[in-house]
Amino acid sequence: MATLTPTLTLASSDVFADQPLALTVTDSLTVQAPMTDISRMNTNDNIGNGAGVIIEDLLTDTYYVYVKHTGILSSDGTTAANATADYITFSNADGEAGSELIRLHPGEFAFFPLAPSDGTDGGTEVGGLKVTAASAAVQINYAYYKRS
Repeated sequence: MATLTPTLTLASSDVFADQPLALTVTDSLTVQAPMTDISRMNTNDNIGNGAGVIIEDLLTDTYYVYVKHTGILSSDGTTAANATADYITFSNADGEAGSELIRLHPGEFAFFPLAPSDGTDGGTEVGGLKVTAASAAVQINYAYYKRS
C-alpha cells in the first residue's frame, strides 16, 4: 500500500467584488495496485477495449483518477489544440450516449474518485472510464490508483 496526498487550492483576489478567495483542501488517500504512473495517450488510441478507454469496465473497486488535457493535437504531437472546439469528455467505457460526466478544455485537469460498476445496462456493466475528443483527437496525461 502507498499514500497519495492530493491538495486543491482555489485562490483569487478578484473573483468576488469585496472579498478574496482562499481555499485549500488536503487529504491522505491509501492506494494499492493496480495503478499507473503518469502516462500519456491519444484520445483515439486503441488501449483496452476501445479508443480512449483509460480504465476497463466491470470495475469492482473505487479508483482515483487524474486526467489533464495537454492542449496538443495527437496528429503530430506538437500542434496546439483549438481552445474552444478541441475539448474532451469523460463517459463510461462504452461511450454510451448521455453518459458524459466531465468536459475539459485544453490545459484543464481533473482528479476524482471513479465509482465501481453498478450492474446496470441489463447486467452488462457500463462502468470504467473513456475519454473522447469533441473534434480532433488530442493528447492527455492520466494516472489511476486503486483505493485501499
